[in-house]
Amino acid sequence: MNIDMIPVEIVGLKTDLHTALNTLRHLGCMHIDDLGDYPGVSARPLSLDREMLRHQEELSFLAAQINGLLSTLGGGVASQAVLSSDDYLAEARSSVDELLPKAQALAARREKLQVELASLPRYEATLRRLLPIIPAMAHEPGNVSIGVLVGRAHVGVLDSVARQALEVTDGGAEVVASDVDASTRAMLIVFPAQFTDKIESILGQEDVSRLRLPAELGSGPPDAVLATLQRRMAAIPEEIKTVDRDLAELSAQWRNRLTGWSASLQEEIDTNRVLPKFGETDTTFVLAGWVPTRDYDRVESTLHDALGNSLYIQKLPLTAEMKHQAPVVLKNTPPAKPFESLVKLLSLPRYGHIDPTSLMAFFMPIFFGMMLGDVAYGIILLVISLLMSRKFKKGVLHDILIILAMGSVWGIVFGFLYGEAFGTMGPALGLHPLWIERTGSQYVVSLLVMTLAVGAVHVTLGLILGVWEAIQDRSRSLLLERGGMLIGLIGLFLVVGVLTDYLPKGFMTPSVAAILIGIVLLSASLGWLGLLMGPIEFIGLIGNVLSYLRIAAIGLASVYLAKVANDMAGIVGNIIVGIIIAVLIHTLNLALGAFSPTIHSMRLHYVEFFRKFYEGGGRKYEPFRSQQ
Repeated sequence: MNIDMIPVEIVGLKTDLHTALNTLRHLGCMHIDDLGDYPGVSARPLSLDREMLRHQEELSFLAAQINGLLSTLGGGVASQAVLSSDDYLAEARSSVDELLPKAQALAARREKLQVELASLPRYEATLRRLLPIIPAMAHEPGNVSIGVLVGRAHVGVLDSVARQALEVTDGGAEVVASDVDASTRAMLIVFPAQFTDKIESILGQEDVSRLRLPAELGSGPPDAVLATLQRRMAAIPEEIKTVDRDLAELSAQWRNRLTGWSASLQEEIDTNRVLPKFGETDTTFVLAGWVPTRDYDRVESTLHDALGNSLYIQKLPLTAEMKHQAPVVLKNTPPAKPFESLVKLLSLPRYGHIDPTSLMAFFMPIFFGMMLGDVAYGIILLVISLLMSRKFKKGVLHDILIILAMGSVWGIVFGFLYGEAFGTMGPALGLHPLWIERTGSQYVVSLLVMTLAVGAVHVTLGLILGVWEAIQDRSRSLLLERGGMLIGLIGLFLVVGVLTDYLPKGFMTPSVAAILIGIVLLSASLGWLGLLMGPIEFIGLIGNVLSYLRIAAIGLASVYLAKVANDMAGIVGNIIVGIIIAVLIHTLNLALGAFSPTIHSMRLHYVEFFRKFYEGGGRKYEPFRSQQ
């Protein structure tokens, strides 16, 4: 059902605007609409002055800084956010100005250390390959070592570099080379320091790459640099831990306050976002929206306590046009509550119209159980759905699991009525049909008639509700359409009763007359096109009832697949292989038994049932409230 709503207009002094907003926000029950949607309320749109816009930008920037700090400091969610004082903005600004440079410096330091730690192993691999070829000359004082890297396709360049190095040093240099990997060759040039400029000039003229090491590693022969690199790699993790400790200390000191400021800023930002929906006069602000009837007195008294007689609140007339704008709040009993998610998948019902949640909660588990109809499958699905619902404690998935559990209970009930457990294993487990045996050919007709009867009741109920809705809406076309369908369908049922000898032959004439009257009324609702479409629509209505045969068809498919699994266990020569095949088929059948009945039960409601009366397109109730 829908909760009753009242359209409300509030007028107050502009000087009281923020007080009124804060009061409404903490009340948390008023759905605020754009004032332009209320033609009966006279006011121009509220204009935001330059100072107000600047203030909003400042709030957004400060909130972004604080959220960035919270992300940088880490430490998880604050256990308890510190409530901000009225002048929290000044405190937040000064604190952020103090804290932000410290946090940024630590974060930058940690990032630099992490990048360095990730890059050093690449240099280590290259230096290790040079160790076997380091000449003794590299360790003599006053000598310089330079590494050169080239691709294997250009190794001829190394010969040229080596020859020139020896020439400019008058043979005082020593040159060695080695493969670094399959595609790269390295050369190490060792020479007296006074020839550095000449060697650098040679390298600059050739197409070679220098082995450039981070400045933190210093210079010297590869083995000395490698030792420095290894010490650095061992030291970096400790430095990172030190930075993390410093950040953790800052987090422990500031996180609660930052969280409180962030929440307060977000509250104020959200509050300011509704201002464009307001109207104004020269001295007053005007807003309009919806309040649940049960909350109106509380809203009125709280606003007057906060602002006194300077604020005016009144109920607006709930006209037919206003009803189309009213937001919708669904209210159902706990057993029906999960089915709200399935209704919302289609759309919210319009305000003041039938909420089909309770009807769906009644019929859908029964349809599911009629299709599943197996004690063993029902128990397994019930256990699985209940266990999974403990993991997923809210949301659409939780609701679907609860619905599956309800359907499983009805599956167990119908399993006893059919005498089924793992399909045809029911008799072997001591189960015997309390009603009909679905695998017995003599009961197939009874099963089909039963499902058609269920469909007839379901569709007829939908049409009765549809006629009621048409009367409430005073819609002549809908009344003719749904009333014609209802009269024609009742006439059809009477004809079937006469043909099956459940009714006397004298009922045939009034039954046929009812069908003709129903088709005429249905055609009248469609205008001139109804001459053609009326009979077609009535045939479609018969198809809606026949569609419920899927209940029997899916159930029979399930029980025969289970029978195949049981027979396979005995047909295969190896009993172990037979059991494995049977288990696999039963597992597949169980999965289909959870999926197919759910989908087809939903289809029977969405297509065959809801379309007879359901008025969707309702607006979601979104109260203006505090998020803290």
